[in-house]
Amino acid sequence: AFYCDVHVFERLLWQSIMLAVPGLLIATMLTACISRFMYPEWSWIAAILFGAIVSATDPVAVVALLRDLGCSKKLATLIEGESLLNDG
Repeated sequence: AFYCDVHVFERLLWQSIMLAVPGLLIATMLTACISRFMYPEWSWIAAILFGAIVSATDPVAVVALLRDLGCSKKLATLIEGESLLNDG
């Protein structure tokens, strides 16, 4: 988020929050359900912990790919903003 445009980020703050909080919770629970189905000997706590670790993505490669493809700055800033809110 070092190269993040502050003005665009302010306009996309609400969308970034919606991706950061509910989006991560949904991805965590979906990953936990799939891992619990694949490994039935795991407890739900272990599956949720695994989901929390695996479901968070690293946006550096995604933003670099978006910039190489010439996608809009708004989309790259949205992904950077979500990462900034998730990772701190």
